[in-house]
Amino acid sequence: MRNDFLRSGYALLGLVIATGLTGLQVLANTALVAPANFPAPRLQSLLDLAPDTGTARALSIKGWKTLTGTKVLFIHTTAMPMFDLHVSFAAGSARDGDMPGLAAATMSMLTEGVPGKDLPAIVETFDGLGAQLTMTIDHDRADFALRSLSHAQKRAPALELLAQILGEPLLTEGALKRVKNELRDELNARSVEAGNSPEQAIKTMLAPHSSWSLPFYGTEQGLQTVTRAAVQNFHRRFYRASHAQITLVGSLTLAEAKALSLQISDALPVMSADTPATPMPTHDLIGTETSRHEEQSLTQTHLLLGQPSVSRQHPDYAALYAANLIFGGSPNSRLMNALREKHGLVYDAYSQNTTWATAGLMTISLQVSASLSQAALALTEALFSDFLRDGPTEQEVAQIKLQVANMSALTSASNRQILRQLVAINRHDLPLDLDYTAQQVQRLTPGMIHEALNRHWAADRWRRMTIGATVDQQPLPTPPGGPSQSMCRAEAGFVAS
Repeated sequence: MRNDFLRSGYALLGLVIATGLTGLQVLANTALVAPANFPAPRLQSLLDLAPDTGTARALSIKGWKTLTGTKVLFIHTTAMPMFDLHVSFAAGSARDGDMPGLAAATMSMLTEGVPGKDLPAIVETFDGLGAQLTMTIDHDRADFALRSLSHAQKRAPALELLAQILGEPLLTEGALKRVKNELRDELNARSVEAGNSPEQAIKTMLAPHSSWSLPFYGTEQGLQTVTRAAVQNFHRRFYRASHAQITLVGSLTLAEAKALSLQISDALPVMSADTPATPMPTHDLIGTETSRHEEQSLTQTHLLLGQPSVSRQHPDYAALYAANLIFGGSPNSRLMNALREKHGLVYDAYSQNTTWATAGLMTISLQVSASLSQAALALTEALFSDFLRDGPTEQEVAQIKLQVANMSALTSASNRQILRQLVAINRHDLPLDLDYTAQQVQRLTPGMIHEALNRHWAADRWRRMTIGATVDQQPLPTPPGGPSQSMCRAEAGFVAS
């Protein structure tokens, strides 16, 4: 991770490694009965609301494509005189080829210098304009997010500098040396942090001979082979206009938004008309290794289970999205009820369904006392097997539908929340509707979810990664009668909201 500067809460430039998308968080519905004379609660659970009370803002999505092939989506908002611009390129680590780290090095070098400005000058310029630039990379894409004031005197120079960064980076030999050292530092830092390696290990077990098996930021050997010429070629190939997506939310007119998109798109490299688009690499999931353990002197054991899932465009995605929320993607899930509420084994346990361009990954994550790690693992797998066998109940599906419907307004309360949803629409080429997934969920039945579960997930397909100390194992404690074993208890009369 590169955190070059952080001044006045504005300009943060650097490499932030994105490990995945977080699942939709929904709210708990557990409450204790209050005494008869206790005042009525002033807070209310989302579960008590009728579906039509959570009304999302009326947000109209405008979309177009520039003549150079850049797809653009825009939502006009007026809450603040600001805008959020997201520029994404199909230039993630899947494009590394035989140089692991090439994509990360290229992205990180873009801010090292442009004509007339080195890195400190770039940071100073954004800082003086009250603008913020952040950069992230994952398996599929390299992303650049600019937040700026809408006023032309602030907006114009910020956009001009961003266009230079994306289209005219100097990519010098000296910058490459600095970037390589910073990426090596990132590799070393992550190698000693227990929470950073499990998902990478799962992907390595699933697809050992693919770019999935390597960190987004490369390897030591790969970084040694990265040259300035390779970086320059990567920039020309994958930072071209036809590989870019622009997503824009904020206080701009449609004319201003179109002009902005043209300014960015026209600054990018353009390949000749007969140059074919480069398809996203696909991976055969052929790994036979099923489990790994990393020995560390920890009182808690980190457990991660993973298996292949579907891409966002797959027809069964909505069913698996709902299934994940029911099983482990929400605080009131089956996983949390069993591991935390019933047995008191964990503070938190969750599952999530992460998607990329051509595939997905279903994971279950928890931390548990080292002496109970095997019992917790066995219980988790048994819960999932039961879920596959029986499917969700009518009540669980109704509850998830209500929660998803009532989250619509909450997830469009700020420009950044709207941008996050709009980026997903752009990235996965979805219909231009912020409520598209919620509407898909409303049409699901328990039977549809059950069938999708068994089409794509299986009890014997897990890959398991554990990090912790090897200690004598204890059996799963028998849940005592009486109050829940939750680590958080509510006072009478307070309703979860």
